Amino acid sequence: MSSRPSTRFMASLFLLLFYSLADSFADLPSQFQAQQELTNINKSAILPTCPCRRAATLLEMVLKHHKQMQGIVGLLYFLTLFLWTFHLCFCQDSKNGNECPKNITEASQIRHGLTLLDADFFNDIKVLEIAKGAKEFNIPIIRANRKLVASINGGLHNPSPLVFNPEWSKEQSQGKASRFNHPSASGIQRPNNEEDIAFMSVLELGELIKKKQITSEELTGIFLKRLRRYNPVLESVVSYTEDLAYQQAKEADKLLSQGVHLGPLHGIPYGLKDIISVPLYKTTWGSTTFKNQVLNIEAWVYKRLKSAGAVLVAKLVTGSLAYDDIWFGGRTRNPWNIEEFSTGSSAGPAACTSAGMIPFAIGSETAGSITYPASRCGVTALRPTFGSVGRTGVMSLSESLDKLGPFCRNAADCAVILDVIRGKDPDDLSSRDIPFGDPFSVDITKLTVGYIDDADMEVVHVLESKGVKVVPFKLNYTVDSVQGILNFTMDVDMLAHFDEWQRSGEDDDYEAQDQWPVELRRARVVSAVDYLQLLEDTYFFYFQFFSRKTGNSLQRYGDLGCGTSAGMHGNRGFRSKSSPSGHLALEWIALNPKSREKR
Repeated sequence: MSSRPSTRFMASLFLLLFYSLADSFADLPSQFQAQQELTNINKSAILPTCPCRRAATLLEMVLKHHKQMQGIVGLLYFLTLFLWTFHLCFCQDSKNGNECPKNITEASQIRHGLTLLDADFFNDIKVLEIAKGAKEFNIPIIRANRKLVASINGGLHNPSPLVFNPEWSKEQSQGKASRFNHPSASGIQRPNNEEDIAFMSVLELGELIKKKQITSEELTGIFLKRLRRYNPVLESVVSYTEDLAYQQAKEADKLLSQGVHLGPLHGIPYGLKDIISVPLYKTTWGSTTFKNQVLNIEAWVYKRLKSAGAVLVAKLVTGSLAYDDIWFGGRTRNPWNIEEFSTGSSAGPAACTSAGMIPFAIGSETAGSITYPASRCGVTALRPTFGSVGRTGVMSLSESLDKLGPFCRNAADCAVILDVIRGKDPDDLSSRDIPFGDPFSVDITKLTVGYIDDADMEVVHVLESKGVKVVPFKLNYTVDSVQGILNFTMDVDMLAHFDEWQRSGEDDDYEAQDQWPVELRRARVVSAVDYLQLLEDTYFFYFQFFSRKTGNSLQRYGDLGCGTSAGMHGNRGFRSKSSPSGHLALEWIALNPKSREKR
């Protein structure tokens, strides 16, 4: 490194000092705040250890804040910072001295490779981070899975994941699925206080409205009041749809006065996870970048609920870009213990339902964001079979994994909500009319349930006590292998939808830098070949697990699996061919206690 300052550096220093002197008699707003921020940055561990790169970063911070640092104090502080920067760049001879050219060289070499992917827009720090992530995460998974599906040439042994499925078309299926015969909540009387009303089930509230013991408008007011009362603590609401709610509630009451009853959801308030678009209201995706976004699109699931007479009262928190429970407004808490957080990106639906702030909510899951927060917040939720609920108007994370489902007080409510929102969405090619068996008419003593070693045995024992046959079985794969494939492919899918977000540098504003920003930079260097082979692996696991030739086949158990294993990519659910009623085998629960991703 040169021991003498360059002419250009001295000229830049002189110009900045001159500019500061010109402002020396100006007011001093935010001066000391800016000074403190720069001091904190200087001490921060986030700065590069390399002297030259550290100096460059500090210079960038100085230029960013120079208008806040005015007058003589600002001038002196700038002078100190520049002298220190000059010392680092030209005079320091530390143990890190040899690290700088090495890292610069490595970053330059990697950048040449990124140029071939049209991805040379990252700075040196991010380039080195990508290289580290690729070596430690991408390559081991790629190599391990290549042995499974790419060790034999010719493509004869593993089906392509991109084969066109003629059933996924915009045309409606021949036969519409029949509706459930839900039980009646007859005999229900209105409680004396609002607290008890708030914790009634959907079926109970529906009966109160139907019998005109309470109006939808009155019920809407009760829940809006509770939302505003508890949200400052739980941080679970993004926006209130109060005007829309009262409009829909009045319409529900008017229809009922005319003798028109739309069903069990007639006049029932609810909330939507804020990745689901509603015209004229913000759909923020929980992200600072998109917090003012308004999408004038009616999401399919919103249309279904509106046609059933339900009343939208709020857009509820999603973790930023559907990742965990951190969003631009804070971090959502568990109502049962506000010292801990809700986990999972369907944080708002889980917390609000648990606290009696709404009777039910719609959330989403890609890999755990329904199951995790429901478990943490103590509510009943259903992650439906893939394709059973249309996703038009919903932020897409991974098309072969994303699912929408309800958060409710009990399982009966979940079935009622599913019955309303399921069916073919003409604009979602993956959605289907799936002939579910009526859950209210199932004889559970004829069900066989398989469970794995780390299943919740309390659940297993309850099922057994109800007359369900429970049978242990083992997986034909490891949790780590499937979890790796799931995360890997999900990250690539996500990046395909947020390419511009990353290229424009907006990922620097993301609320938790160790989440999507790191994962999506790593996903940038996954090749198409490796991605397709990973998708082929999902089919390999699928056939290993569900093939009738396999002794551990879940088909052998027929109806339900209980466990905490990672689910498979593209988990579409399955029907029991052995069940006389054709009852749907409930979705395999993708709970992996080792995983921190809950999206």
